[in-house]
Amino acid sequence: MIRMHGEYRRHLRSGIRVPVVLTYANHTVEANTLDISAGGLRLKRPERVYIRPGESVDVDFRNMAGTKVAAMVTHSGKSHIGLKFYRRRFSESELTTLYGAAPGWQRMTAKTKRALWKNSRRFAVFLANTYLRAPLHALAQPQFLFAVYGNQDQAGAYFTPGMAKRMPSNMVLGFIRNEDMRGLMVASQFLEHELEADSDKVRLYMERLQQDYPNVQRIALVGRLPNFVMKAGIEIADPLVEGSLGTRYMIWDVARQMLERPQYCKQTSIVVLGGAGRIGNAVCRDLTNLYDRVIGFDPRYEEDQEIVTDGGTILHTSSLAHLLDEKLFIGLTHHGDAVLELQQYISPGALIADDTHPCISLTARERLQESQIAVEKVVLSHEEFLMWPRMPAWNNRDIPGCLVEALVLLRQPGVGKGDFSAFCEEAEFLGFTGRLISPLDE
Repeated sequence: MIRMHGEYRRHLRSGIRVPVVLTYANHTVEANTLDISAGGLRLKRPERVYIRPGESVDVDFRNMAGTKVAAMVTHSGKSHIGLKFYRRRFSESELTTLYGAAPGWQRMTAKTKRALWKNSRRFAVFLANTYLRAPLHALAQPQFLFAVYGNQDQAGAYFTPGMAKRMPSNMVLGFIRNEDMRGLMVASQFLEHELEADSDKVRLYMERLQQDYPNVQRIALVGRLPNFVMKAGIEIADPLVEGSLGTRYMIWDVARQMLERPQYCKQTSIVVLGGAGRIGNAVCRDLTNLYDRVIGFDPRYEEDQEIVTDGGTILHTSSLAHLLDEKLFIGLTHHGDAVLELQQYISPGALIADDTHPCISLTARERLQESQIAVEKVVLSHEEFLMWPRMPAWNNRDIPGCLVEALVLLRQPGVGKGDFSAFCEEAEFLGFTGRLISPLDE
């Protein structure tokens, strides 16, 4: 499997260095950490140590008596080794103990670096939307836009309330490149709950987008934004891109790969959580080409309904009993953490492919992991795609499905007429590939 740039750093960097002892294949070596997080760590590679990705090791933390953690090697480079803990996560108190064991100057350095990076991004966003906004637009000459929104925490990663007062309502938050195509990620200062509750704010967002960027060919709408737009009475027509074809292709490709895993290769059914939604309903039909039975679960269904298609059977249901024996799930709920309401009905060993927005949080994933329920994030990738700076909880070379539709339509406008098979063929031909990855721990 191709490892994309940035895939190794799945955890928030601590910069804390403490001594550890590694035990593997009858070898015992001493090493020092470079970073520690709740779910893994990075080590300075000791001399004459040869270890490969996939190998299992035991990590003994000298500063925490009796703390030995099983881990798997995820990366082995010339200077460092990356480890992911196996069915184990450090609690906040354990991390605090480890951080406290490091010298004071080291803790101060790590804290300063984190603050410097956060404030540097904020300052860059401020400059890009004030003094450098016109030169940036002239230089980028965007062919497409990625229109996004966020919650309060996500907005705080990009700007402070004081900065927001001096910036326009629609802000440039990032640069996007895919092969020879250039675009910008643009966000409204209105937060998700404001856009959901007030259609006037949605209309203002869309109007100013098209006023500010009259020459862009496509505007991809993220997450629930198409729903907000339609609720506001706005027709989704060129240059607006609803994004469902890209999302459906991404989920279809990932659902196919789920069957290739040895532990799931005999599964003949899959559950779509949020199956009554705009995309969920279409995804259920798409997956009948891969699975004999697709269960579209959604509390909005008032009674069970079974639909027979040319490929397989779809069951629309709100009955939790239908979840009990299933192992494969596609998460399309209105909010990622809504899956916690279903936790007791999902069996151990199950896998949830998460395509929610906002995605399933770290806290929710930890609770699911306690029940041996795995969560992996659904993304699309392309070898020549780059987004800088990356979105929160995303790697900078992973692509949201809704954006992929805009990128495909820029190349082949004719495939956006609702023919899902034709779109899949074109997306695959252009090099877009669905992937399941471990979510970033943030």
